[in-house]
Amino acid sequence: MNANRIFFRSGAMYVTVLISSAMVFIVLLALQILSINPGTVYFIGIALMFLSFLMNIALDKFGFYASFALNFIQFMIYTYEYLVAGNQYAPVLIGMTFAIMVIDLILQYYIVRIASRIYAIKKSKQEERGARITKELEDEMFSRTSLIVSHDKSEKQAKMNEAIGENLATSVDPLTTLPSKAMLTDKIDSLIAEDMANMQSATIPSKAARHFRIIYLALDSSDMLSRELGRKTMDLFIQNMSHRLREAAAPKDIVARVVNAEFIIFTTRPMTLEDCSSYASRLAKASLAAFEGGGESMEVNISSGIACYPEDGRNAGELIAKAEEAMNAVYGESGVIGNVSMTSFAWQTEALSKGHALFEGKTRDEIAIIFEKAITDGTFHMVYQPFFTKDRELRGFESFMRFESGDSLIPPPSFLAAAEGANYLKRIGDFSLDRSLGLLARINGIKPGLLMSINISTAQLKGDFYSTLSNSVSNSGCDINNIILDIPEEGLFTNIEDIRSSIDKLQQSGVKLALDNFGRGYSSFNTIPLLPISLLKLDGNFTKMLGSDPNTNILTSSVISLMHDIDIKVCATGVGLARQFESLKTKDCDLFQGKYLGEAMTEDQILEFVKGA
Repeated sequence: MNANRIFFRSGAMYVTVLISSAMVFIVLLALQILSINPGTVYFIGIALMFLSFLMNIALDKFGFYASFALNFIQFMIYTYEYLVAGNQYAPVLIGMTFAIMVIDLILQYYIVRIASRIYAIKKSKQEERGARITKELEDEMFSRTSLIVSHDKSEKQAKMNEAIGENLATSVDPLTTLPSKAMLTDKIDSLIAEDMANMQSATIPSKAARHFRIIYLALDSSDMLSRELGRKTMDLFIQNMSHRLREAAAPKDIVARVVNAEFIIFTTRPMTLEDCSSYASRLAKASLAAFEGGGESMEVNISSGIACYPEDGRNAGELIAKAEEAMNAVYGESGVIGNVSMTSFAWQTEALSKGHALFEGKTRDEIAIIFEKAITDGTFHMVYQPFFTKDRELRGFESFMRFESGDSLIPPPSFLAAAEGANYLKRIGDFSLDRSLGLLARINGIKPGLLMSINISTAQLKGDFYSTLSNSVSNSGCDINNIILDIPEEGLFTNIEDIRSSIDKLQQSGVKLALDNFGRGYSSFNTIPLLPISLLKLDGNFTKMLGSDPNTNILTSSVISLMHDIDIKVCATGVGLARQFESLKTKDCDLFQGKYLGEAMTEDQILEFVKGA
């Protein structure tokens, strides 16, 4: 977009019209040269003058450059026709062309001067208007000071100890005094942990589950607006937005600021998706009022997206990421509220729904029977995907659980949530561990140095996981030094102290630890120093834009470089395209995993694959 153009502000439209006009000019000129009818020749000459004039007026400076260049070519052709071919119409045409070139030059000179004066007047008015709006906002902010801290009375508590004070400083957004994203994430994860505990003690887990909604709301093009208004004025707008959102939101809902003019509204109130969409629309309308004042209003747009627990995720980071992507799916569409089914997660929606339906209303014993039957008949089984070095040398495999129901493949988030809610996750985890380590022993019998990467949950690590692992290693006869345990990043923010004992024992035993899913949801480098990890695994959603998005390329290079500086290797997962693989190679990534290099395979297929590798 170019707001300084009078016509065709869209870049694509501007280029299309410019190229089309030049092509029409060339076609008309060719028809004129080939014509032998005097009336047609002069008529086309007048049309060319008119077209040149329009290009100069409507297409800005590049229109002038193009029209002048075409007129010059036209002038040279007519001169050649007159001097060499003796064309009797050429002198008149030469005069017409010279005249329009002079007119275009004079016109362009005055357009530039007039445009400069208009720009100066516009800038002066913008500065005057900005100063007026700033004063109005400052007056309103001072009159509403009591609202700033109404959501949190922690600061008013007498004799606050230093530890709580420091925690409060990192939990409250200093600009708006709303809860920060980190504070909200902790709150959501804490509620989800309580929810899981309630489900595990309930006879029918699904009836004990609570339903949370997350609304991600943001001002479109806030960076551009910030540059136009200035940071001080933009901060006032953001503060105004935050207070209007807090006033419009239900008293029990949490409104948090993410960054810039982006906010999260978290509600535990029972409502349908349609009710939540209406609620999001009301919040967006309320926040738009921050850009109206003194009878004037600014042309801005608010986009919103919704994610639901437990349907769309099992932790705060994943839910927030999906709500943001749902918002991005309707970016710029005024009044439209995005939901997960509109995004790149949509392919999971139907499968997740089937998974929830499979366990909905079942007692814990009935859920256990479903899993035991699936383990016995093989519908619940393990598959293994290879990972390689940048030279495509096989380095090992990652194990995955698969659960089939009829013709459908139930996504892991769905059946893992059911297993955790029914307090059956340990049984599934033990099955995964035994099968993976048993296969590792057989693989190492063929090639001793290959590794096995196994996904574990923070729930497993809270128990006596080290004893479970030791027993499984003894029973399988595998080499414990060839085991990698993948710890999900999103589960660490509220559980790090709960799993510290298990982590320390695993490190001392020789097991390698990997931080999994980095780049999904609420990623943070702050987590990495807390764990003795030797491998960081970039999530597939993080790597999918490699080779096409400059920002992702820069961030990936920075992450890999930083990890290498602290002696941690990086494995990129979800590598599905050649351009992603080549891009990661240039960034010195250590390991690669994805469909481009190798699909997931069964145990028998893996053994054949290793023999042929």
